[in-house]
Amino acid sequence: MGVIISGCNIIESLLLLLLCGLCCWQLESQLRGSSFMVAAFINVRQTRDIIITDAVKRIRRDGYPVEKHHVLTKDGYALTLHRIPQYNTSSTTTTATGACGVYSRRPVVFLLAGIYASSDAWLLNGRENSLPYLLWRQGYDIWLGNNRGNIYTRRNVWYNATEREFWNFSWHEMSIYDMPAMVDYIMQCTGEAKMHFVGISQGGTVFLVLNSMLPQYNGVFKTAHLLAPVAYVSNTKGGLAKIFGPILGTRNYVAKVLEGMEMVSTNKFVKKFLSSLCFEHERPMVCVSRLWPAVGYDTQHLNKTLLPDIMANFPVGGSFKQIMHYFQGYVSTKFRQYDYGPEKNWLLYNQLEPPDYNLELVTAPVTIFYAENDYIVSVEDIWRLLMRLRNLQAVYKIPRRRWNHFDFICGLGVREFIFDKIIRAANYYEYTYS
Repeated sequence: MGVIISGCNIIESLLLLLLCGLCCWQLESQLRGSSFMVAAFINVRQTRDIIITDAVKRIRRDGYPVEKHHVLTKDGYALTLHRIPQYNTSSTTTTATGACGVYSRRPVVFLLAGIYASSDAWLLNGRENSLPYLLWRQGYDIWLGNNRGNIYTRRNVWYNATEREFWNFSWHEMSIYDMPAMVDYIMQCTGEAKMHFVGISQGGTVFLVLNSMLPQYNGVFKTAHLLAPVAYVSNTKGGLAKIFGPILGTRNYVAKVLEGMEMVSTNKFVKKFLSSLCFEHERPMVCVSRLWPAVGYDTQHLNKTLLPDIMANFPVGGSFKQIMHYFQGYVSTKFRQYDYGPEKNWLLYNQLEPPDYNLELVTAPVTIFYAENDYIVSVEDIWRLLMRLRNLQAVYKIPRRRWNHFDFICGLGVREFIFDKIIRAANYYEYTYS
């Protein structure tokens, strides 16, 4: 799993043992023959390409242009956006002037990854099959978003990443602060008034909350493609929710302590070391077992050749409060704002329980992709979401019975089942309405 919890108090230590016991046991057993493992590690590093943990370096290595942009949210978080721009201009190409200069006028696609992930998640399938590259080759201006707390967004105007106040956020704050900041910046930079959106897992959560809380943003999105969006989670198969949900999804001392803490490590050395163990010296299923909270145990369709890159680039930072917000949804069976307890709820919401997100206000054209075997998002919970959306364009069930949550971005056949459909829908919009 590769999860390291910051801090050294008793509560964190206990959670570290519970969450990472399997991973640590495996790692310890592998390192008992230390001389052999050191030799194997050195051999791996000498005979394999160096694992890349930086989106700019990866995009350049894959042969595409790249820019890095910085955005400041209203509550002081400095976010990083990665852009794959369309530089080519000619006498037949319409140009547009935005805050970032003069570019060939191209439609924009904004992509947002899931929980504890970053821009890199979209790039793991390589130069030929990654969705951003496929869209770029179709002539789109590509923007990859990063929410607060991940490896690219660990700065705040008022707080350091070592302070509790920095980590006191969930995906609600990402929705009402991060998303508007990134969307507004992209429109200002490009001069475009609308864009296409693609979000996976928590990226879908953030999109839904944004458009329900700030419905004026519905008009910004030409199309929205949500891959296994997480809204309702009461029927999830996820082991973490079943084990920790009843504890961390309710108001108690442990939950209050963890609200201001980082959940996962962003230490690149640790991630590169774990990724090196995923090469030929370790069985793929042993490596997969470290990712079980995200991928589940059934990984028949996961592209296991990508495991070293997955281990090096996931997870990449976030708060405990993010996953605790989902745990609250598991316990309450509702999709609603964060529960701070009756007293604080009354101060914040003027009611004893947190209000539900009004999904009927999400009027942007939405396409949903889901799978029967999804470890995180069950079919029952997807259908609860579908019943509340006003502008559904299409719903695709992945035609693979054992397709799982991580397969939506790194699965065998993901281009055929998902990426090509997204491209066709975006192209249809551009050819029809432009």
